Amino acid sequence: MTADRTRSTYAADAGAVLEADVSVPPIVSRLVTEDETVLLVVRPSVLMVPLWSLEAFWIIAGMTFAFAWAADFGWAGWSEPQAFGFGLVAISLRLLWQFLDWANRLYVLTDRRVLRRRGILQVDVFEARLDRIQQTSVLQLVRERTFGLGTVAFATAGTGTLDALWEAVADPFRIHAEVSRAIDRYGRGAGGV
Repeated sequence: MTADRTRSTYAADAGAVLEADVSVPPIVSRLVTEDETVLLVVRPSVLMVPLWSLEAFWIIAGMTFAFAWAADFGWAGWSEPQAFGFGLVAISLRLLWQFLDWANRLYVLTDRRVLRRRGILQVDVFEARLDRIQQTSVLQLVRERTFGLGTVAFATAGTGTLDALWEAVADPFRIHAEVSRAIDRYGRGAGGV
């Protein structure tokens, strides 16, 4: 795939979608074939890291305060500072794991298919041809909507569920519109697959 055949929209600063004629990142080059044109490359917003960790933060905070309270009893084998140290380590590990999850997610739209790449220890690549996509949706949790984020969902022919999600993307309605245009033009139109 040559850079001059590729119209790419690449989220260079994680979450922002920039329209430009730029070269395709190497990871995308490995996912697409020579005769495909990359139309959109998106990464989740970096806000995914703290937002997706909120539930764990509350659980860790509750456990930390419970351990700190229990430290006053004679049977506890730890001190209050150790309990808070445990909480800090646990929160740090949760943030690190979520950062790795964010860093390993990539969403790609070509003139033939949509792709989602994710995974830390085990990489999972989902792909669906544009002519097989029956429904697209935008989903927004309250925490996403607050920050202008959302999830673009895809359902393919032959399934009754959502098959893939592009989670925590910035400006999800704009991305959804670009995907819908590509499906209409390449998936269902005269030049479709």
